[in-house]
Amino acid sequence: MAMTPRILASSWVAWAALGAWLAAADASAPRLLTLREAAELTLAHNPSVQAVREQQEAARQVSRQAKSQQLPRLDFKESFTNGNNPIYVFGAKLTQEKFSASDFDIELLNNPDPINNIKTELTLYQSIWQGGQTQARRAMARLGEEIAAERLNQTQQQLLLEVVTHYYAIQLARQNLETVQAARRSAEASLTRIQNMFDSGLVVKSDLLRMQVHIAEVKRQLLEAENNLRLSVSALDIDTGRQLGEGFEPATPLAMRGDALPDEASLLAAALANRPEIAEMERAIAVGREQVNEARGYNRPQVGAFATFEYDQGTRSGSSGANYLLGVQLSYNIFDGMYKGAKVAEAEANTRARESQLRRLTQLIGLQVKDAYLRMSTARQQHQVAAEAVAQADESLRIMKDRYEAGMAPLTDLLNAETALTAARTSLSQAIYQYHLAHANLELAAGRLNLDSPLFQ
Repeated sequence: MAMTPRILASSWVAWAALGAWLAAADASAPRLLTLREAAELTLAHNPSVQAVREQQEAARQVSRQAKSQQLPRLDFKESFTNGNNPIYVFGAKLTQEKFSASDFDIELLNNPDPINNIKTELTLYQSIWQGGQTQARRAMARLGEEIAAERLNQTQQQLLLEVVTHYYAIQLARQNLETVQAARRSAEASLTRIQNMFDSGLVVKSDLLRMQVHIAEVKRQLLEAENNLRLSVSALDIDTGRQLGEGFEPATPLAMRGDALPDEASLLAAALANRPEIAEMERAIAVGREQVNEARGYNRPQVGAFATFEYDQGTRSGSSGANYLLGVQLSYNIFDGMYKGAKVAEAEANTRARESQLRRLTQLIGLQVKDAYLRMSTARQQHQVAAEAVAQADESLRIMKDRYEAGMAPLTDLLNAETALTAARTSLSQAIYQYHLAHANLELAAGRLNLDSPLFQ
């Protein structure tokens, strides 16, 4: 499908967003960046978008080339020659208008003196009819521009999916880091209580050592979470073309949205209407049909008109002559070894192949829509389960702390409860992250992942 004005204008919006963001970067407060701002920066600065835009420009130039074939062609040629070839000398004297009766002397005709000739030639040619080839080439060039626009649309949607993935990956990494930090604080508090109980002779030293080992493991997890956060920020740096740095903070929270799950049938209809891959393939089929028309044009007569003006002189100060030639030419190839017929058959076969590819593409897109729909539905259910698990794990840890301090449960149960709560909180964050990814993939499958999507509002 063709790009909407809002999508085409996104780069202007992005420049404004960039200016505002850079201005905020000078302040002492953390630099906040919304998901939409990250998307706008990506569409404006990502090299992939810039590369496709250059391909668009190349397609426009091909279109200009095709249009130029219907315009007249004007050639200029200036030449200097010297020789004593009898035919050359005879013709040069005629065009220079200095032929005389003495030039008919047999000896001079057979062995003429060398002669100079300075020729100025101007030729105008206008193609009148090329068997429909010119029209076919113009149509193919126009379709090439539309294909380039669809590829830009597809590239932008894929990049927006990356932005959503990496932006929320930062939020996920931050939440996981906070979860591990909370686990460390809880474990350190438990260690303090166990130390006091050990000092009072209420627990054995092995409990103290096992808690210390547990804290060491939590610290390892903390380092891993910090590294994951740095890597996630670096990934978004590549998307946006900006160095966000450690002072960057995402302003769009990692939280569940209350968007209603769309109807699967309407999603499929939207995909068939909006997916740039389908639009691109439809135009590729149209290109194939024009290639058939172009190939058939080789079997038709070619008609053109020409006009030539020549100005010949022997020297710059010598005699000279001018002449012109006007005409219309018709050309037609009678037999070429059946090359043209094979060319038509090749173009027809390529067109049928693209039609089959379109049918297959339609089937695959239907499967993508169904998969994305199920993933989003599953992500919602997983979030509910994960939220319940967090509440249960939190209550279990509270109970286990009381039971351990009362001497009614071993330390193993307490450590298991600590680990279970950390895992439940991590799973909850992961479920929310997967929900946003599923939502983005569903919008992509429907061919409507753009700045107007609810994801970026």
